Amino acid sequence: MAEEQRFKRLYPRRQVSAPCRVRCQDQLIMAQVVDVSYTGVALVIPTAIELAGKAFVEIPKEIKLQVRPVYNQPVSPREESMEENTQYRIGCKIQLIEQGKRHWTNLCHVVHW
Repeated sequence: MAEEQRFKRLYPRRQVSAPCRVRCQDQLIMAQVVDVSYTGVALVIPTAIELAGKAFVEIPKEIKLQVRPVYNQPVSPREESMEENTQYRIGCKIQLIEQGKRHWTNLCHVVHW
């Protein structure tokens, strides 16, 4: 297989699990980062919100991102879980890395074997 076709995406996603804060429309929401790439980030939030325009994501290690939400979809709870709480997965395109560019690059780096 050619080296260029090793991944389907130019910047492959990397699964992570990190807490974060999302600021949008005068709201501050605690969320969880579930995957990252150099150009995007996916979050899971506990409540349904309407994200429009821009939002800001703050991840530990001093990473601050300006993002544009692209999709918002419900995530069903795990079958073995007794919780009825539906969470929501939000995919965002990164508009600007305001702070922590080096940390962000390290977080997104996918090792090529």
